[in-house]
Amino acid sequence: MWAATAHAAGTASYPAPLTDARSTAHAWGVETRITSAVPCRVAFGINQTTFMAHVPEMVRAGLFSTQVTPALRQAAPHYLMNAVQTDVTPGFVHALFTQRGAPARCHFTWSYTAPDGRSHPMLDFDFTRQAHDRIDWTHMELGAMTSDMQNPVVDPIFDALVNQETVDVTIALAHGPDPADLPPPDQKPGMVP
Repeated sequence: MWAATAHAAGTASYPAPLTDARSTAHAWGVETRITSAVPCRVAFGINQTTFMAHVPEMVRAGLFSTQVTPALRQAAPHYLMNAVQTDVTPGFVHALFTQRGAPARCHFTWSYTAPDGRSHPMLDFDFTRQAHDRIDWTHMELGAMTSDMQNPVVDPIFDALVNQETVDVTIALAHGPDPADLPPPDQKPGMVP
């Protein structure tokens, strides 16, 4: 019931910014902006250099596991950016559709700016206020929005990079945080210490 009336009782009028300029998201390299009010279009971007510099803060804040070491950060930047995008997108969608006068539909676009300054696409999708209002935002489960996304397009190059890095992350995290879990660097395959 709360989600069904949230957009009518929103605190801001559309098209209001989705985050405060001093938000943690901005400090960590995530930008949000409504690029078009009619039709509704919202762009999200991650500055990879800024984002990666602040991953240690995200670890301390509990957004990432303490197992996200400097070596893992260097090996998996796309994986980490994808994880943050997945985590924060529902809040941004909710912030838009709770604004007074929010449109019935909006197009959302994610991209990232690589260290070389070039922008790269990540994800595009449409979402409706009707789908928003069906979600129990106070008890939202991971992935609850996915089935209601319309016209999702994951950039194939970004997807390939995330998938490649996911293997590295999975292997690294499977070892656990205890260095004793890892074989000594000089141990040959098949040797038992």
